[in-house]
Amino acid sequence: MTLTEELITAAVAATDEKKAAALRALRGEVAAQPIKTIQGPLLLGIGAAAKFLGVSRGTFWRAMQAGKIKKVELHAGSYRVRKEDLLELAAGKESVDRRQ
Repeated sequence: MTLTEELITAAVAATDEKKAAALRALRGEVAAQPIKTIQGPLLLGIGAAAKFLGVSRGTFWRAMQAGKIKKVELHAGSYRVRKEDLLELAAGKESVDRRQ
């Protein structure tokens, strides 16, 4: 099935609400998503944070050292990052260089 056929099939099967939302998205009029409550730990270690964003530890560390990601130093040499900052980064408010 071609992409056009898949789009037509999806459009026919969608509810009116879904069709309207898709049309707004195509026009670039997507409304902001409601803020969701953060579940799980509020602070993540470097490895967990890198995995959360889908980048290597090295890439994450370089981004953190470059100031693209704020770090929380618990004690000398022990860093964590706020999950809220990672969610904002993943939402496109900032960018992590994915080169490794």
